[in-house]
Amino acid sequence: MTPPDDTEHDGHEPPASAAARRRRGRIAAGALALVVVLVAVVLAAASFDDPDTKDATRTTVAGVRLAGVDETRRLFDGVPQDGTLLGDPDAPVTIHEFADLKCPACQSYELRVQPETIGTLIRTGRASLRIHFIDVIDPSQGTTDGAGLMNAAYTLAAKDRMWPFVHVLYFNQGPENREWAGERRLREMAAGAPGVDPGDVSVRETPATRARTDRDRRLAKRLGVQATPTVFVEPRGTDRFGLVENPFDDLDAAVRAATPQAAPRSVAQAGPVVVAAAR
Repeated sequence: MTPPDDTEHDGHEPPASAAARRRRGRIAAGALALVVVLVAVVLAAASFDDPDTKDATRTTVAGVRLAGVDETRRLFDGVPQDGTLLGDPDAPVTIHEFADLKCPACQSYELRVQPETIGTLIRTGRASLRIHFIDVIDPSQGTTDGAGLMNAAYTLAAKDRMWPFVHVLYFNQGPENREWAGERRLREMAAGAPGVDPGDVSVRETPATRARTDRDRRLAKRLGVQATPTVFVEPRGTDRFGLVENPFDDLDAAVRAATPQAAPRSVAQAGPVVVAAAR
């Protein structure tokens, strides 16, 4: 026997069937919304479980919860900044760090190593620190926000306000495979960086940011930089870059070894003596 047909002979769906279909649609939409909420909760929980940030202080700034604001204020208080250089420009050794602001390994380096570097090497005048940005995450992950992120950092470097922004950003870094570094989000982070005006943050490329990007890219190519973070030490006045194989553990020793190679201040002020890059 043929089962009864639920449709009317004129081809219209019965009211009971239409109501059931609408209920199923509402249930599906509700389930999808629940999944979205759960994903957001999981991502937020994961960020708080990050071993590099889980113990950081949390501060609400302009209605936005940010990690690392207090740590950043203490770390950079009283340390001179000049563009992308941190510390005494006449220090006997300059540490050169090649970094990608979306790179998780760079985040670990910034939050684990940089506080000790600043405390024992930069504040004491044993070394200065210069950062160079290169984009390695976007090409590998298929994202596109890394270039704007570098532009924002370079724009603040022109105002000698970059370093606190970079540190707060690493505390609140998003996933490397997602595009999270829009101008609005970066301005939220900048609001927590001491001395930084969020209105100064811009992801737009300018002739000045393009020149900085090209300069850092050329230096990275010259030194054979393939990954981030990559760190070199340069004795004052020499243009000689020594690769630090394990910057997480050996940076202090590398600075100590490079210090005797530094040119006297008078020679350094006259200009570097160009020699081959050490690898």
